[in-house]
Amino acid sequence: MLRVEDFQEAISIQATMFTPGFNFVTSKILPGLLQIHPEEFDGDPAILPLPQEIPLSIPRIILKNNDGSKKLEVAPERVNYFRLKVNSEDLILIDEFLESAVNLLALYLEKTGANCGRIAAVLKRFSCKDNPAIEIASHFCREGFIDKPFNEPTNFEIHAHKKYRFMESFEVNSWVRVKSAIVTFKPTNLALSSIIVEQDINTLSELIETRIYSMEEINSFFYNILPEFDKILNLYFPTE
Repeated sequence: MLRVEDFQEAISIQATMFTPGFNFVTSKILPGLLQIHPEEFDGDPAILPLPQEIPLSIPRIILKNNDGSKKLEVAPERVNYFRLKVNSEDLILIDEFLESAVNLLALYLEKTGANCGRIAAVLKRFSCKDNPAIEIASHFCREGFIDKPFNEPTNFEIHAHKKYRFMESFEVNSWVRVKSAIVTFKPTNLALSSIIVEQDINTLSELIETRIYSMEEINSFFYNILPEFDKILNLYFPTE
């Protein structure tokens, strides 16, 4: 059976902030944006001159570092900050990333005057397995289903969604996705048969027009999200 100890390594983590109603003008945003952690985003910025009819959630500005392990996507209605595992030796320090994310998002709000109407964090962890689809099916399905129809699956995936109150302050969606996959790392193109567990916790979209989150609330969300991810992961893959 799969155990929580199998999923100790992250393949990516994402911090997202939604900024509804923000009067976004690329030429006005860019100078201040380039002052946010310039030593971190040392790659060439990508400026995307998109037509007005393109959805406001699509990035207009993308900043990266030279090795591609960090990326910032900025759109009129959302900001996505990523830490990506770029090779097999690269180790993502989740706590360190979340601390950096809080600082970056605070600077963004300060420099742009935008308001935060929604918050999200997405964490993907993986475990290398020879037969990941069979491992997932065997873990989650009754014995009779393993004989048929889930005998020798090529791929397998489950999704689960809950809504609940997180820390008494946030009404959230919580998604857990477990799937078989081939994880490939550049530049060697090392391909690993794996199980990926994706956890996505986000405040409710229904509240985005009426709720503004303070910086204190944003800090609280991200500083407490990893223990929440770990608690949920342990429910799906208990040690005992």
